[in-house]
Amino acid sequence: MIRLLNFLRDHDHLWEMFLENRDPYAAQPLPQSVVDAVRPHLGRQDRILAVASGRIVGANRGVWVVTQRELLVVETGFKPLVRRLPLNSVELCSNLKGKYGQTLRVEGLGQRHSLIGAAPATAAVVQEAIAHGRPMEVVRPANAPSDAELQDARYLVADLSARAQPAVHLPTEAVPA
Repeated sequence: MIRLLNFLRDHDHLWEMFLENRDPYAAQPLPQSVVDAVRPHLGRQDRILAVASGRIVGANRGVWVVTQRELLVVETGFKPLVRRLPLNSVELCSNLKGKYGQTLRVEGLGQRHSLIGAAPATAAVVQEAIAHGRPMEVVRPANAPSDAELQDARYLVADLSARAQPAVHLPTEAVPA
């Protein structure tokens, strides 16, 4: 029943994704419900490195948040669900143009996660953050995003960081002990 309600709620979004091969929400700042779902999973010292939104295969809209230590896979909906995957356990990270836009895939610890419809720039930033300095198989897209698109992707990371971890962005003298 909940899947039907989510489908009805997201009908226009799905229609645009399937017909126009793009996710209209992929390059927009995240809604507050997603920020609230991510916040409890971030440690005080965690730093958000990348974020991408799209659709999680077999589920609702979703978001991938990459921190220094793990990938947080957030399924949005009436009650967001967050799954964690340590980055040092990722064996494969691919970023390819799919039927519905950029498709990100990771595999590790017997888990497989996919995000379809991501914006090309956010997908590239997420893939780079996951693969940076780690031994794994990496499949990159044929075309790299422009500098302006990468700047927009970095803005989304900064926006989520400021909203999910506001105390990290305050000067140390402003944070009570």
